[in-house]
Amino acid sequence: MVNYTEWFTERTNGKIQINSTAIYRYLSLEVVERLDSNLSVNEIIDWIRKKTREAFSSIYGKNPEVGALNNATGRWNEFIATSLLSEIVLEKNKDNDACSAVFSLPNSQSQKEGAEEASSKFISLFKSIEFASGQPLAKLAPFKEYIFMPSPDYIIVVLGKSDVATSINHLLEQQVKNPDSLALYNFLKGKLQLEQVKAAASLKTSNRPDRRYQPLFEAAMIKAMGYVLHQNWQYYMVASELTSADRTIFTTAVAPHSIALEQNFKLVDGTYLYARKTDLIPLVESAITQ
Repeated sequence: MVNYTEWFTERTNGKIQINSTAIYRYLSLEVVERLDSNLSVNEIIDWIRKKTREAFSSIYGKNPEVGALNNATGRWNEFIATSLLSEIVLEKNKDNDACSAVFSLPNSQSQKEGAEEASSKFISLFKSIEFASGQPLAKLAPFKEYIFMPSPDYIIVVLGKSDVATSINHLLEQQVKNPDSLALYNFLKGKLQLEQVKAAASLKTSNRPDRRYQPLFEAAMIKAMGYVLHQNWQYYMVASELTSADRTIFTTAVAPHSIALEQNFKLVDGTYLYARKTDLIPLVESAITQ
């Protein structure tokens, strides 16, 4: 009999929290099997939701709140996308001498007084020496502690013919099975050179109108930094659902700094509607070959 004790947490206010990560970890082997069978993301998500409702009902005699289940769905969607992206990059590494990686970032937090780490986890990827005078990131050094932005869902890097390729591929293999892991971020944090970062991506199950502009702020910050540093960093939008408004905004929005410069720079370089692994292959190819 399945032990569901880690799946849910009873709060002091009477609400019951769905522990999306614990549920996904428990079901991960079956999720991978379904991915290998080419089931769509929606089919797999529906299956996880069904298993969660059944477990919740068996313990509490009722269905979980719709809002709580929807929040968990967003996390499961992210985990599945992470597994798929990791598989694609692994396959590209086997066919290419240049080692690439895709990974998630931890959430950015306000910098504590006296702390050495910048609040932006994106900035923390780079070697500290790169910010020194005369070095590639020197132009950002005066602003380093004042760059506040949410962490992009994914970063894609190309490390070239790296002596850490074996370690990277092993971590990617682990990430396929445990997509909530930050092992790749922790391995690369503070080690990357400017030109090794190629792209960032935002993943949303759907883009609610009140949240549609959050990833655009991420894109604006990354594009502005890329312009100053002479880097063609790409920014991609990925979603399970895209409205006509989403497509219009993501395909036509201009980067804010381009208004000041009186030039029309695109804010989003590609918008991808995905249901299966094959839908994400063009994104990875675009990132690692640009």
